[in-house]
Amino acid sequence: MYEYDCDVLVVGGGVTGVAAATAAARSGAKTILIELKPFVGGNATTGLCLHNYITKFGRQVVFGIAQEIVDRLIKMGGAVGHIPYGSFVHSVTPVDGEMFRILSTQLLAEEGVTVLLGASVVGTETDEGNITGVQVAVKGGIRHIKAKTYIDASGDADVAVSAGANYTKGDRKTGKMQPVSMVLRCFGTNNKEIAETIAVSTPAMATRSDYPEPIPVYFNGTFSQWNDIIRENQIFPNEDHKVFFNTVWPNHINVNTSAVIGIDGTDPLSLSRATVELTNQIHRISQFLKENVPGFQNGYFVPSAFAGVRETRRIEGLYEISDEDVTTGRKFEDTVGQVCFPVDIHDPDTGQATVYQIGDDGAFDIPYRAMIPKNLENIIVAGRCISATSFAHGATRNMAPCLVMGESAGVAAALAAKQNSAMPDLDIKTLQATLEERGVYLGNRVTQ
Repeated sequence: MYEYDCDVLVVGGGVTGVAAATAAARSGAKTILIELKPFVGGNATTGLCLHNYITKFGRQVVFGIAQEIVDRLIKMGGAVGHIPYGSFVHSVTPVDGEMFRILSTQLLAEEGVTVLLGASVVGTETDEGNITGVQVAVKGGIRHIKAKTYIDASGDADVAVSAGANYTKGDRKTGKMQPVSMVLRCFGTNNKEIAETIAVSTPAMATRSDYPEPIPVYFNGTFSQWNDIIRENQIFPNEDHKVFFNTVWPNHINVNTSAVIGIDGTDPLSLSRATVELTNQIHRISQFLKENVPGFQNGYFVPSAFAGVRETRRIEGLYEISDEDVTTGRKFEDTVGQVCFPVDIHDPDTGQATVYQIGDDGAFDIPYRAMIPKNLENIIVAGRCISATSFAHGATRNMAPCLVMGESAGVAAALAAKQNSAMPDLDIKTLQATLEERGVYLGNRVTQ
């Protein structure tokens, strides 16, 4: 006996799930979204940038709901648009994390999405490749939800794997996964002074209507000048440690530099251990910043509410996005959107970040087939757990691509539910036409 039923069930309320549920509901589907945390918005609520809307050559390829979010945040004061940077990316899109959380909540409410927070899928029921229902753990016990189509936006492919999908976890040869991190949120800072002290290239500068001067909103650097202090106090596992800063404010900044290696984000004990270690690490980093780095001396510091996981499972899909697809900027006949953020790999052993650029025109397509697990009929996967190599995943895992995939998955799931179609059999041209009507950029589609 199913206690809830719907057309489309979205599992995961991060940026991918928010876009997916919004798109499905806008398509006329009765939509339920479930999320383990007590809020929606995922990693964007920590204040991380929405990488990346614009290719290295200056051409915007990410639109649709992803752009709508930025436009609405600008009006709220929680974003400053796409700001030229000129370092490893053409531009950056910083946002305020709390305002992103507010807007995500508003988007879902506006479209009539039923949101179930504090909920986790603990099992699935299947019949010859069709998911017939899921069991969800909530306060008070287990609830059952039945849908016509399912969107796995969990980040870890929880639903697809529970239903029998094959997957790869981490690097295919070593099994190692990129480290997990926790963003440090700093208030009462002098961001101009921080940038003058530590930036290794010209910061991205933006203006706000409520502040008289341009402010640095994104820059990166290293802590090399404090290597002796870092080594003595064991603040980081390596010297010359890289650090990334972003903000939309003159006196509040997010610091992305922590890392814990050897963590399996699908193991609750492992992830809990990482959260404890990261919280302590963040405290040490905050004390180091306050005592040594100009601009932080009057600041106070808050760790993000959760650890950010970069890499766990990736499904075995009808197609796997390859290293070559990324390095050549490949385009696909069944594209549902484009990725233009470069491959961003944080070394599993040291935490150091290395960036590899996308080839050709600076963007590659997301093929619909990479979002469909083999041997399953009524589920689509969106976000960082789609079918891709570990290298390609370094680009697809980022938030702008996840917003694109989320919107595409939401439209696809709603169409499949309405037409009573299996996800692998969905008419791609109808899906693409619908996406383009909604402003999703599919590039110059190819015929293969």
